[in-house]
Amino acid sequence: MPNRHPNSAIRCIWGGLALIVAIVPIVCSTAASAQERPEGVPHTGILKGELWFESRYRYEFVDQANLPADARASTLRIAPGFETGFFHGFRAAAQGEFVVQVGPQDYNDTINGKTHYPVVADVPSSELNQAYLESFHLPGTVIKGGRYAENLDNMRYVGSVAWRQNDQTFDGAIVTSEAIPGATALYAYIGNVNRVFSDDSEVGNLNSNIHLMHLESDPLPFGTLTGYAYLMDIYDAPGLSNASYGGFVKGERALGDAVTFDYRVELALQTDYGDQPVQYDAPYARVAPGLSWNGFRVSPVYELLGSDDGKAAFQTPLATGHIFNGFADIFLVTPATGLQDLFVETSYKVPESDGAFRWLGGLLLLAQYHEFRSDVGDLDYGSEFDAYANLPLPHGFYAELKYANYRADEYATNTEKVIFGLGLVY
Repeated sequence: MPNRHPNSAIRCIWGGLALIVAIVPIVCSTAASAQERPEGVPHTGILKGELWFESRYRYEFVDQANLPADARASTLRIAPGFETGFFHGFRAAAQGEFVVQVGPQDYNDTINGKTHYPVVADVPSSELNQAYLESFHLPGTVIKGGRYAENLDNMRYVGSVAWRQNDQTFDGAIVTSEAIPGATALYAYIGNVNRVFSDDSEVGNLNSNIHLMHLESDPLPFGTLTGYAYLMDIYDAPGLSNASYGGFVKGERALGDAVTFDYRVELALQTDYGDQPVQYDAPYARVAPGLSWNGFRVSPVYELLGSDDGKAAFQTPLATGHIFNGFADIFLVTPATGLQDLFVETSYKVPESDGAFRWLGGLLLLAQYHEFRSDVGDLDYGSEFDAYANLPLPHGFYAELKYANYRADEYATNTEKVIFGLGLVY
């Protein structure tokens, strides 16, 4: 469904900036000169900022059993940006983003009509990725307004979907504060979601009324505690609207000189909210222990995205979904019968050295095996094997290779993906 308000993104950016303009004069009303600025308000000079540059070439191959042709997508992402220095407690930043096709175009990018190919959601586009103003006037607090990217916690609920060539960003405002003793608080408002499908797509922007509330404790003897409430009323896609309430505990502990145990245990409940047409309650759970030693790590993980008797299931429409439930992206939208994902992840990171293989220093190798089942209906969805490698290269370059193989049983269809990337971060 197209946006009901075509200028909503612009209004949300200006609304976020207006929040800062409204708040800061109150904070600074007693500061008659620069010498009387509150202690801790930074002022380094607006020109003492920095430029940054990101670029990534991506080749993605997809073999999907129910389609007549294989996808081959060759794209290049270019994302230059800048951040100013501090000017009397303010700082601004902007980033552009350009995605171009530089090779094979045999894929369904979701808007080109090539539906006989599998989807690779990298749409050629030119967009303003981020544009925001930050205020550092309140003690221990940062206020940001405009268009921004946000990766909240492990990105299960909110993320920039950085795996795709076009980032997901948000128009609104976000406040992060350490003013509460023993905790860090976050509140964010999102009035428009700029999705990975680009502005040229009818579903590329979602006019919304989203409130994110998040409170994390300082480190405790056993780890940290976090509680959250995420209220998402998505006007342009009411079926995605929901409210999630939950929390988690995470931490790590040394077991001897070489072995470290880490864990994350999370529980949540999601209900209908806003214009959601279905009344439902669905649970969420994630149990993720891990053991690490000498660069190796192994972690058995159980994740439940529950269902309310098949009416509706737990959904996370703003998540970086690619890093959950398999790299083949079969479960970006949770089936109505829910999802149970039991998987094992193993990884190894090559240590830095001065030997003959020093060029392999920092190489990350990762593998996962998933078994997918429904929450209700006793369905055996299928299984998936995933592998990933990332090699840092000199001067900010890196190379990566990813493989995903989903074998369907009672859900979706057999899907195999091979993805190569070469990137630069400066």
